Amino acid sequence: MKPLKKETLEDLTKKVLDLVALTSVEIGHRTDAKTLASLSKIFATDLIQERRFGNMTFNQIQDAFRLGVRFGKDEPFLNIRTFYKWTYAHKKVLDEATYKTETLKQKNVPYYQLPIKLLK
Repeated sequence: MKPLKKETLEDLTKKVLDLVALTSVEIGHRTDAKTLASLSKIFATDLIQERRFGNMTFNQIQDAFRLGVRFGKDEPFLNIRTFYKWTYAHKKVLDEATYKTETLKQKNVPYYQLPIKLLK
């Protein structure tokens, strides 16, 4: 698993397209292919450019969407704002898990993932 900032835009867009299409089915929205492709490209670009999401992996983004669809407080919509809400909410959970594990030295913290070592 590599951080999002190491993905190419083309590869990440394909992954996001699959994720957005699955999410569309899960929340019961019927959306045309052109809209799905546009949303995917916009969100993939945002994931690469946004510094706050740069260390997340795509698996963590998938978790954010899964949890957002199933447990989100608001009615889910298929738009960039919703994607940001889900991703940012999950990022806060991941950051808290990292804090509990690395600073407070707690064991078996849900959602904690060992840091990814980047090659220089």
